[in-house]
Amino acid sequence: MQPQTVVVLPGDKLPLSPSSSQSALTLGPGIYCNPQTHEIIPTQAGIAHITHPKPHRTQLYVDYDSKRYIPCVGDLVIGCIVGTQGGDSYRVSLSNFSNDVSLPYMAFPNASKKNRPTLVKGDLVYAKVASAEKELEATLECLDPGFGILEDGMVLDCPLRFARMLLFEGDDKQKKEGTSSLLRLLARHTKFEIAIGINGKIWIKCDTVSDTLACYRIVLECCKSPVSQYDSIVKRHFKEVAKVVEE
Repeated sequence: MQPQTVVVLPGDKLPLSPSSSQSALTLGPGIYCNPQTHEIIPTQAGIAHITHPKPHRTQLYVDYDSKRYIPCVGDLVIGCIVGTQGGDSYRVSLSNFSNDVSLPYMAFPNASKKNRPTLVKGDLVYAKVASAEKELEATLECLDPGFGILEDGMVLDCPLRFARMLLFEGDDKQKKEGTSSLLRLLARHTKFEIAIGINGKIWIKCDTVSDTLACYRIVLECCKSPVSQYDSIVKRHFKEVAKVVEE
């Protein structure tokens, strides 16, 4: 089935519901399901996407532009350790002007009271949102492979929409426009590690400081530029860095 898109406002009626859908329905950001009536309602103004990634499976989410990040269960985020709380968890900042969240000491692989990661103020962690109730403090976890402390590298802030596009939507959208994804363009010039947080933070690390700086500048400029300019931006920054290294 072909993906569907429709412009929605908060409270609009959508043509889907868990009871009427013939396939498993997964709700994403910007969508609320009334637990009593099972009515699906958009909570944000934007473009609602109805996709079918697999047979008998449907995804529904709203692509909206927001400057404030609100934690949702399952989100991949980059946070900064700002302290400890109650002797059993770390306090983590996900974005400016937002409430801190908690990261329990036991939310790491094979963690115990005697064996757990020792994090200090200022450390960066890549984590998943484990719980996010409206009236309670959100909690994080680093149990799955690939999560945990982010060492060295550089971190930058970007619009939330750009982070979502880079993590989830980039490939499909850019294939239609005949261009390569930003990450694929970077891979043509250097090897790198990257962590993308839905909270508008991106961490990147290369083998050399010069390549790390080039990637940092590229991502920072691409988040403000159209997709059609990605290729030229990548080539220009790597040429500039190469000239500096030669000198």
